[in-house]
Amino acid sequence: MGLRTLVLALALPLLAQQDDAPWRRMLESKKQVTAYLEREAQLITDRAAAELASAAAWEKLRPRRLEQMRDMLGLLPWPARTPLQVQNTGTLDKSAYTIEKIAFQSLPGIYVTGNLYLPKQRSRQLPAVLYVCGHAVSPYGDKTKYQRHGISFARNGYIAFILDSIQIAETFALHHGVHGQEMYDWYSRGYTPAGVEVWNAMRAIDYLETRPEVDPARIGMTGRSGGAAMSWFTAAVDPRVRVVAPVMGISTYAANLRENTQRLHCDCMFPINSWMHDMLHQGALIAPRPLLMMHGRKDALFPVAGYTEFEQRVGALYREYGRADGFGNVVVDTGHQDSDYLREQAIRWFDRHLMKIPERKLDMDYSEAPEESLAVFSGHPPSDARNYRVHETFTTAGPPQEYTQPAAWQSRQRELQGLLRSKVFAAFPTSPVEPRVRRQGGEIEFDSEPGIPIRALLRKPSNIQEPGPAVLYVASDGDDPEAIFSLLGSISRVRMAVYPRGVGEVPWDKIFWKATLRNAMHTGRTIDSMRLWDVLRSLDVLRAEPGVDPHRILVMGRGVSGALALYTALLDSRIHQVLLIDAPESHAQGPIFLNVMRYTDLPEAAALLAPRRLNFYGRMPPPYEYTRRIYALEGKPDHVFLSMNIAGVLEGRYHHDYSSGR
Repeated sequence: MGLRTLVLALALPLLAQQDDAPWRRMLESKKQVTAYLEREAQLITDRAAAELASAAAWEKLRPRRLEQMRDMLGLLPWPARTPLQVQNTGTLDKSAYTIEKIAFQSLPGIYVTGNLYLPKQRSRQLPAVLYVCGHAVSPYGDKTKYQRHGISFARNGYIAFILDSIQIAETFALHHGVHGQEMYDWYSRGYTPAGVEVWNAMRAIDYLETRPEVDPARIGMTGRSGGAAMSWFTAAVDPRVRVVAPVMGISTYAANLRENTQRLHCDCMFPINSWMHDMLHQGALIAPRPLLMMHGRKDALFPVAGYTEFEQRVGALYREYGRADGFGNVVVDTGHQDSDYLREQAIRWFDRHLMKIPERKLDMDYSEAPEESLAVFSGHPPSDARNYRVHETFTTAGPPQEYTQPAAWQSRQRELQGLLRSKVFAAFPTSPVEPRVRRQGGEIEFDSEPGIPIRALLRKPSNIQEPGPAVLYVASDGDDPEAIFSLLGSISRVRMAVYPRGVGEVPWDKIFWKATLRNAMHTGRTIDSMRLWDVLRSLDVLRAEPGVDPHRILVMGRGVSGALALYTALLDSRIHQVLLIDAPESHAQGPIFLNVMRYTDLPEAAALLAPRRLNFYGRMPPPYEYTRRIYALEGKPDHVFLSMNIAGVLEGRYHHDYSSGR
């Protein structure tokens, strides 16, 4: 073997190791973030358990937690109770009951379809049960797949109203926007289909209260799977639900994240958990009203450990209220499936607590009608139905207001800054750790949060005479050091590039990214909000560097990372200026922050930076003309600047009257 061959043979393992470093960093970041979210979920569950430890303590917290629950569903404030515009399109006459085909509008243009089962034998007002459906596919609505429940209730003396879910109804809408349809902006909109489903259920109760056959003081609710979730949520926020029996199921966020159950669940199964509730809170908000839950021991969607802890914690709360008989958990040795046995258990629960009658022999026979005969619109839904757009309208704020007076804008500025901190970034740590810095050559590592090491690259001139301006570049997926410092190469100042968690030359795969996004939501976070925190922490590291004037830092990035740089400056008033490359026009494109589009969007958020300097590199997207108008209102229209020279901006050249130098 020649010398050259020998040197190459010895060098190849080292080169392979160096080339493998980005891949290894990516794999390690997966483990770190997964463990971090599991820890945070456990803290949420533990905190909820402590809140439920006594009825007296819980009663003090209940009003605030109830308001937060409504907020997380998109129901704070309540939508307007507009006219229901009820349509009855036909009646099926059966031997012991009738089935009315009902539609109403829960909001203008949002149609809800259902079947109302009425016993023929009735001498007085009867109790009513609202049945909300799980995901059972039929072109005539999922109500047709659950008609046995309506029949059984009617045969045993109850009025039953079976509602279609918005996902499987006679008018098109969605449940799986984040789960399977790439609509990640749902989180930025603060939108969960659960909010619409709960509102539909509440309007269905409004309708039941208008029926002379219904005793409005005796209304119960039940459903399986997705219908169970809507039973939990609706009963939690609407006290008119006097008795509730959700069937499969409930858990805790700690158990859910350990088992990664999000991969099995529809988006309708969860509120937007910006207030960091646990599922335990749902049971506590229902208590002490009678609550029976039912589970399958082999049901992978709801871990045994989760519903067991729920039973222990919420059951203890019911005992605190002196209502041990008002809480129960039926566990069967099945998976995620309905059964005649569970249907019977639900009716017996309503007998005991809604009818208040002793145990009796139930009539559980049923004969189902052809599905098409139960359709309300017979394949011709109203042309003005807006169900398919409800995710864009239910929680999203309208266009930003135009301002003509500085005082009015300044009031809005204060309001919006408060909303961002309290409603969008509430999960930020309240006691941040000191970023302990480890150095190796031009690489820096520091801990943004316990267990979350962050990588940064530092370049500085060899002879720094005095503190001067510095730049913080927020890296994007795929950014390699050579490319970053090629972009920043003309800058003769301190330059730092930070890789927030999970960002690197080798990015997370899409499946892991989406799973992490959904799990992060359960802890009040998103991937982008966690990354924003990392960038904020990196500023402390940069400010401590010799040669850096802490009041003359430029933060910048490309695309979503640029928007992270913008929000870094909005949350840290010491930042001197921002530079955006390929700025997204809306949070619908990113970054994803919980609820942000309920309150604002990027052009208005960017205006919060005024009068500090906002620079666009190469192109300013048209929606940011709104931002420029706000700057003009502040008397600083020239502080929105279009640049093609990063070094020039850093040195304070906000004009184009100089040579590019190359």
